[in-house]
Amino acid sequence: MSLLAVSCCLALLVGQAFGAGYHEDIGIPEASRIRLKEAQRASERISGGVASNYGDNPYLAGILITLRSGQMSVCSGTLVSTKKVLTAAQCWYDGYNVGRKAEITLGSLQLFSSSKWEVLGVTVHPEYNPNNLLNDLAMMTLRYSVWQSNNLMPAFLPNNTDYDFAGEEARVSGYGKTSDYDELNPNTNQQSLIVKVMGPWECYWSMARRPADSSKVMCTPGSVLWGTCGADLGGPLVVPNFNATGNHLLIGVVSIQSPFGCYSSFATGYTRVTAYKKWIEQNL
Repeated sequence: MSLLAVSCCLALLVGQAFGAGYHEDIGIPEASRIRLKEAQRASERISGGVASNYGDNPYLAGILITLRSGQMSVCSGTLVSTKKVLTAAQCWYDGYNVGRKAEITLGSLQLFSSSKWEVLGVTVHPEYNPNNLLNDLAMMTLRYSVWQSNNLMPAFLPNNTDYDFAGEEARVSGYGKTSDYDELNPNTNQQSLIVKVMGPWECYWSMARRPADSSKVMCTPGSVLWGTCGADLGGPLVVPNFNATGNHLLIGVVSIQSPFGCYSSFATGYTRVTAYKKWIEQNL
């Protein structure tokens, strides 16, 4: 690509709102692709990830969002209590499109082809800014409580809000597409990937988009072989079996993905759960 072309692309990105447009750019097309591929017994998942088995990610929520335009969009989230699902605020309002209703898939490897929990209400962080993705969190309240089992249980929140988890091995999971090229294959929908949490300085310089407040964001590295894609937005980053307790510890919520694609090698940015623990607990 010529230097001029690169300059034009960068100028276009700078001219756009930082976080606006998720549903039209990603969520709506992803919903159509995932629905089609489930019908064809194929998949949409984290690129480079490993197919999940039942019970691997019992906290993972797939979110089907009907926008006010009537179009369907998709996101991921985390079950944090028997009636609450934590996700990215972008999933409900991306700066252009606003959600009208939402349904949640829990305890299933398939996003569309499973039973759904109705969402009674959505609470977006009061200081969320869709232009720079600051405070990118929303809490969804289910109409009915879920029954806990080995395949379905909430993730836990950190007790130590000062720990940055740098160097910890964590698991990211979701229903996002497999690659930038979105090839059909016979695997299941839900995928997960073990990644290492980056230190704050490395995180800041490895992202395609700089966060408005780096103290409230954490990162995992990207690669030409793996990364988060599309409908993984809002999904969980957890430390599995934290301190050998058997608990899945939620430390991040997928928020900032590279505009250059799943395999661009840029880091994925997550809203840091420890920075918002008080708000999360107030809305449980």
